[in-house]
This record gives sequence, C-alpha cells and structure tokens, in this order.
Amino acid sequence: MWKKSIRCFAIAAVVCICMTVSVLASGPGQEVRIGIREGRSAVSIMGPQGVGVYKNDVLWKKIPANTPVYVALKNGSLAVNGSVCAGTVSIRPLQSGGAVKVTDGYTYRGYLECIKSVNKWGLTVVNVVPLEQYLYGVVGKEMSPSWNSEALKAQAVAARTYAVSHKRYFNSRGFDMTDDTNSQIYAGMDGESPSVINAVDATNGEILTYKDKPIDAFFCASAGGWTENSENVWGNSVAYLRGVADASDKMPAYRWSVVTTPEKMAANLTAAGKSVGKIKTIAVSPLTRRPMAVSDRGVSGRVLTLTITGTKGQVRMTGNAFQAVFGLRSTLFDFYQGKGAVPDPDRTGKADRKQILTIKEGQPVTIFGLGWGHGLGMSQYGAYQMAQENAGTKGYYRKILAHYYTGTRLERLY
Repeated sequence: MWKKSIRCFAIAAVVCICMTVSVLASGPGQEVRIGIREGRSAVSIMGPQGVGVYKNDVLWKKIPANTPVYVALKNGSLAVNGSVCAGTVSIRPLQSGGAVKVTDGYTYRGYLECIKSVNKWGLTVVNVVPLEQYLYGVVGKEMSPSWNSEALKAQAVAARTYAVSHKRYFNSRGFDMTDDTNSQIYAGMDGESPSVINAVDATNGEILTYKDKPIDAFFCASAGGWTENSENVWGNSVAYLRGVADASDKMPAYRWSVVTTPEKMAANLTAAGKSVGKIKTIAVSPLTRRPMAVSDRGVSGRVLTLTITGTKGQVRMTGNAFQAVFGLRSTLFDFYQGKGAVPDPDRTGKADRKQILTIKEGQPVTIFGLGWGHGLGMSQYGAYQMAQENAGTKGYYRKILAHYYTGTRLERLY
C-alpha cells in the first residue's frame, strides 16, 4: 500500500469540466460507477450476509450467505449459474449496509453490476456505490492512513473533487472511473481504515471549485520543492495549477539519484531509437534554486527539453522522454560527473556547472533529482509535512488545499 501511495497519474490533457456546482449537487445519496473488471470471461461473487440476484433491476432469486454466484459470458449473453439472462445482472446485498465480494478480489459496499463489455469481448463488472463510501476505499490507497489527520482530510477533498469532476469520464465503457491509476486507486472495503473514514466524514460533501466549477484536483507524491505550471506538463494553462513552493524537503521521497556511465546512457538511448554514438555533451540549463525562469526548464526546475550530442549525431528530447528512457522518478533532474557530493540547488542556489556539460569517458555520471511525479497540484508529502509542522491547528487542511490549488474555493456540494 505504501508504494501505491506515492504513485502519480499519467496525464494526457486537461479534462473539460463544464458542469457548475449547482448542477452537480444532487444530495449525499449520489452514486459513482467504478469499473473493477473488464473483458473477463466470468466472475464469481458472493455476500457475507447473502445476496439478491437482479435481472434488469428486478429481483430474480436470493442466494445464501457466502455462496458464490457465477456470472459468465455464454453465446454472447450473460449467464448466471448457467442460466442465460438478457440485459444486465446485478448482485446486491440482502441486508441494508451489507457488502458484496468478488471471490478473487476485494469486498465492496454498494452493489456489483455485470454488463457485456463495450466494444470488446467479455463482461465488465461495475461497483455502484455512494460517493462518500467510494472515498473510504480510495483515500487510504492514495495516502498512508497513518498520516496526520489534516493531510488525510486534504486528500479526501482532493479525491472527492477528482471523482466529481471525472464522473462519466469512462461512460462509453459503462462506468465513471476505473479502480487503478487511470483514475484513482480503489480497493473497496479492503482499503478502508478508521482514520480514513474519519477524514472523509469530517469533510463530507466538500469539493474545490474555480469559478463555480469543480477543478481537476490532480496530485503527486512529492513536488520536490516546487510545483509546476500546468502548461509545462500539459501544454495549456490552467489558472489553479500554478507553481508554488512545496515544503516536502524533510520527506523520504524528496531527493533521489541514479548512478550510471556514459556507455550505459548511450546504450539506453540506442534501445529507445535515439542513438547518438558515444555521448560527448548534454545541453540543459543547470538546476538552481526555484522558481526558475529559463526556456528549457519549468518554473519548478523540471526539464522541458535537453540536447544530447554524440559521435554519431545529436538528439533533442523532452524531459518526459528522457525520464521514460532512464526510469527516473520525475523530470526535475540534473547531471553531475565528478568526485564529491552531488550539488544541492536548494542550499547553494547557484549553478554548479555550465549550460553545456562535457561528458568524460570512463567516469560515472550521476543523474540526481527531486520529487516523485508530474508535480501538478497537491504534493502529498508536502501536505503531510505542512500538517506535521502545524500539528494541532484545527481545520489546517483548508490551508493546505488553498496553497496547492491557486485561487480555488472550498465549497460544500451537499
């Protein structure tokens, strides 16, 4: 779970959010549809209190506690325990507040709906669950349940806002969101804990808005000292995703380094189809104290572009491409070749090398960096450090959210 808490979203574009808060507010009973299985030949479901099997929302039969119900795809239709059913099949707990379980997976609140997978072979299983109960299974997978309660509250609001703004995002596939990193990690009741439930309940219905619309409340593990402007990640500017200071320097994911050699770097580039022969130089502005104002780095210092020159040519790469080729934690990186300690841009604030770094053969190259993830929106480790440093301040999660999401308002959806 801890490793899950420090992963970040892969982002392609800003989601267009057009619905206002007044349109979205539909009361605390509103539900979300989470795709938990897709393209499966069959699924086995049971309930600790027993379940009812519904065909097209009409009760068909009752199944005793802990007795599996086998739903499969048969001749192009869904079949329940071998009996073909037209349309959808839903498995619901017989008791109010009960649960349903996928026998090879998690236990869920709400109920499970089985449909034919859209535009692909197989069946899709959807967990239909009240929004607040969905968050019980999300927050603890995105942030450690042991963390300060104000940090957990900030995460709860961010996760709720994300869920509201991404409702119907995967509508063409029969659900609103996935249960993985394509949306938010969700583990049903297996992801719940008392601290998380308390954080969700304490912020019940609260979301972040900008100009009366829910925001795209993205977050990352650690921004590495400064968050990034959205246009330097997505290519277009979002008013509430501005670069701000990130106090996460005391956290374990703040600094990182990878030691390699010029020969290994050249081999990695060749494998990625970017061969330059033996590497001679790397051209990119040196990392200094943030905020930065140079053309090849973002305000946070994240690399936008760099140029590598070798004996067989030259290649210009984006920071994202270089990160992918070398498996780096973020695009907030720089290079060092020499003896002694790796430079510390936070401490010196000055450049420790020239714009063009000459690579010497036979000497190790250190790729050092800060942060983990894209650096947009809330830094989770930054939120934790802020909460710890202001322990005892009631409602401090509001300050955390206002800091990372520029110009937003905290509003109650219901």
